[in-house]
Amino acid sequence: MSRFLSAVCGAGFFMTIIKKLDYAIKGLFIFLIKIFTPVDEKKVIFLNFTGNYDCNPKGICDGIIEAGYEADLVWTVMKNTRLGPLFFPDEVRPVKRNSYEFFRELSSAHVIVDNGISTAFVRYHKKRSQYLIETWHGSLGIKKFGRSANNDKSWLRKAAREGRMTDFIISNSDMEDEIYREDFWKKTPIWKFGHPRNDILLCKDKEKISALDKSIRRQYNIPKGVKLCMYAPTFRDDRDLRPYMIDYDRLKEVLHQRFGGEWVILTRFHMRTKRFLKWNMFPNDVINVGGYPDIQELMAVIDVGITDYSSWICEYMLRRKPGFTFATDAENYSEHERTLFFPLSALPFPTASNNDQLMQNILNFDEDKFVKDCDAFLKDKGSIDDGHASERAAEEIRKLIHS
Repeated sequence: MSRFLSAVCGAGFFMTIIKKLDYAIKGLFIFLIKIFTPVDEKKVIFLNFTGNYDCNPKGICDGIIEAGYEADLVWTVMKNTRLGPLFFPDEVRPVKRNSYEFFRELSSAHVIVDNGISTAFVRYHKKRSQYLIETWHGSLGIKKFGRSANNDKSWLRKAAREGRMTDFIISNSDMEDEIYREDFWKKTPIWKFGHPRNDILLCKDKEKISALDKSIRRQYNIPKGVKLCMYAPTFRDDRDLRPYMIDYDRLKEVLHQRFGGEWVILTRFHMRTKRFLKWNMFPNDVINVGGYPDIQELMAVIDVGITDYSSWICEYMLRRKPGFTFATDAENYSEHERTLFFPLSALPFPTASNNDQLMQNILNFDEDKFVKDCDAFLKDKGSIDDGHASERAAEEIRKLIHS
């Protein structure tokens, strides 16, 4: 037994040394690439933690392309990121994260656009001649994410490091300003432009939205005229699947009763939930849109939204379309999962703790009251989203790359 324990301890010690050596060698590798790679004044690299072409970085990148600004646009992708014209514009060059080419591109970029402390995660410390723009990936979020709500010390160290490196951070509201100042961006200059990712939700170009709607329906074989309800909850650390048990058949019935028409239910689960979710839990006519890269585009075409604690519902509010919260585990969630900025009851959306309440909330939905409540909520939080955030951000980046 003593020999066995010695062998195990010895192996553990050996593995610890190997990991430390690997960490040091990678750090040296990144450092050498950085110091021997000159900065290209026209290059902008986008770091999106999902690797997909979505979120605020997409809005900014689209803004640069649409404005016709001269720039070399590089997008960081993951090994499973789907490429091609359906997912990336021709003007964008994809580069695989953590590859040699990635660190060359990162080291030579004049502007780095990040939406979730990716720069710190890849252990890159920017040069003095580089600009780091943080966009974050939430909006008037429900869940807290800073020191008061996160016990992951490694993540907190990385967030603090990113905060020290950030030159500008983009905000869409007074509330978000306060959140940034509370934790990691206490002195970082704030670009109060609105969120570029939300421009599509306020788009007045009916032809653009119609084309998007047709594209999504074609991809998922949904007939024209059928109304769309999307259920997109957040994840649970305890992997309990019970909070996701909506009665989909009843849901379609009450949607028809209250709003008329034929309905299709779309589901979009968090990437951390999809790993252990059992798809046989759902009726065959429920459509999984989890593989669609941009939730904002889905939000732009759906007729009703349902979530629990996910911040997307606060962005969906900009459309003033019916929305509902379904939270069967509110007390447990706030005590053991995530601390909330405010109770769900503070949102304009009717809240349900079980299926019966959800169905009743839909049947009793008061559109006039809902719109007034949305207006009051957005005004109280100091929201400034107006559909032109991408233009503002793109213009500021143009100034940086042409300075």
